[in-house]
Amino acid sequence: MPDIKQPLDQSIFDLIMAHLAMLKQYVPGPVKKAGGAKDQLLERYRKDPLYSIFGLDSIEYVSATLGGGTITSIHRKLGDIYEQSVATIFAQSLNMSATDLTYSAKIQSGATEESRSADVYIQFDRVKLKKQRKVIEAFCGKELAKLSAKPKVTLIGVGMEVRHCYQTGDSKRTQADEAMARHLLVSGILPMMPLFCGQSNPGIVSRYRSVWVIKQAAERYAAIRTLSGYDFYDFLYRNRDDFRAPVIEMLRGLNK
Repeated sequence: MPDIKQPLDQSIFDLIMAHLAMLKQYVPGPVKKAGGAKDQLLERYRKDPLYSIFGLDSIEYVSATLGGGTITSIHRKLGDIYEQSVATIFAQSLNMSATDLTYSAKIQSGATEESRSADVYIQFDRVKLKKQRKVIEAFCGKELAKLSAKPKVTLIGVGMEVRHCYQTGDSKRTQADEAMARHLLVSGILPMMPLFCGQSNPGIVSRYRSVWVIKQAAERYAAIRTLSGYDFYDFLYRNRDDFRAPVIEMLRGLNK
């Protein structure tokens, strides 16, 4: 049974479980191409003049092949879960609409112009409760001072790129992320990136610290709690058994 203590708990629990339920619908690409069954994939590999010679028709190889796509699918779903959960937390805790929390812009990344949006945007003057607004403004002011010794902007809000994990080293994506951070800052918006896993690419994280307010380790959940008043980690920890089960079931299916 879920451990639900308040309406926000229920909203996020339902959101997460809906996403995790989609894992059951996932069929790895190689299986689809072979006809939709693992046995058919094995048969195809056993008839292959290369695969059959070098052991790539073995159950071990097939499981490894399917595992790669499955892991990617899980991480994509976790990305959706964290992005939407954080947006829901701020929408309900600050009593703000989805429109209020939206920020979009066209940015120049290298020679390309791209449309980008913040996953969560909190504009100070849209926060209805004065006490909450003061807390958010004070937090952002301190973080801006850490990002720049002599900031030349007056902050009007904070824009978040919510990442469950950042493991890629793709140069185009990195360039676009940095361009977005610079755009936010010159627009008076604190660029903040909470990274919720502990396995992010250290090289990229180190590079981003020059333009993003990076929150890792205990800081990632503490920042959300400070800005919203909601303890996201406590909620996740209380309901971890419910959240683990669909993922483990999907992984066990690789060996069937």
